[in-house]
Amino acid sequence: MNAPGAPRFDSRSGDAELMDVPGLDPLELAETLGQLAVINRFLGGHAATLHGLSRLLPAGRREIEVLDVGSGGGDSARRVVEWAGRRGIAARVHGIDLSAESVAFARRTGAGSPGLEFTTSDLFDLPMTRKYDVVHAALVLHHLSDEMAAAALAKMFALSRFGVVINDLHRHPAAYEAIKWLTALLSKNRLIRHDAPLSVLRAFRRADLQDLARRAGLSAVEISWRWPFRWVMVARK
Repeated sequence: MNAPGAPRFDSRSGDAELMDVPGLDPLELAETLGQLAVINRFLGGHAATLHGLSRLLPAGRREIEVLDVGSGGGDSARRVVEWAGRRGIAARVHGIDLSAESVAFARRTGAGSPGLEFTTSDLFDLPMTRKYDVVHAALVLHHLSDEMAAAALAKMFALSRFGVVINDLHRHPAAYEAIKWLTALLSKNRLIRHDAPLSVLRAFRRADLQDLARRAGLSAVEISWRWPFRWVMVARK
C-alpha cells in the first residue's frame, strides 16, 4: 500500500509535465533539449530506437524514409541518419513537433546535415496519402492519455509502409529513483529535474503497451525491454 504522497506505480500518473506547458522561455527550452540529448545518448534512448529500426527494416534496404513524431531537439533523427549512413543506407528523416521553438532548435543543431527536415506539425493533421517507410516516436506516448496514445499509434501505423517503432520508458520504482537522484545531482535545469522522474510515473508497463496496441488495432507487435528501463515496440505491416 502506498504511503500518502508516495509515487504510485500500479497505474500511469495523470500529472502534467512542465515541458507540455505552452509559453516556455526559449533559452530554458533550448538548454532542456540539449540535456535531453545527453540523457538519450548515455541512458540508452538512441540505442533503443536503433534496435527497433534494425528489427523492422527489411534486409538489403539501401534507402529509407522515416517520420519522427515528436522530434523535440532532433537528436533521435540525427542518430538515425548517422546510423543508416554507417550501413550504406541513405536515410531521410522528417521530424515533426508541436513546438515551434523545438523545431527551430532541431533545425539549428542539424544544420548542414543531409537527410534531415523538421517542421511544426500535428501528427493528426498529416494527410493519409503521405506514406513513410517507418514511423518512429521516442518518449512521446507517455505524454498522452491512454486514449490519445492509442489514437496516435493507429495514425502512425496507417502512415507507415513497413511499420512503427516506439521507444518509451518503463514505469518502475528503480527507474524512478535512479533518474530522480541522477538529475538532482547532475542537472540544475528545473524542467529536467521535475519532468524526468514524472516521465517514469507517466510511462508504461508491458501490459499497458499491449493494451495500447490492441486498442490501436495492431496485431503483429513485438515488445522488448532494453536496459536501462526502456521499452521498444515494433509493430509490423
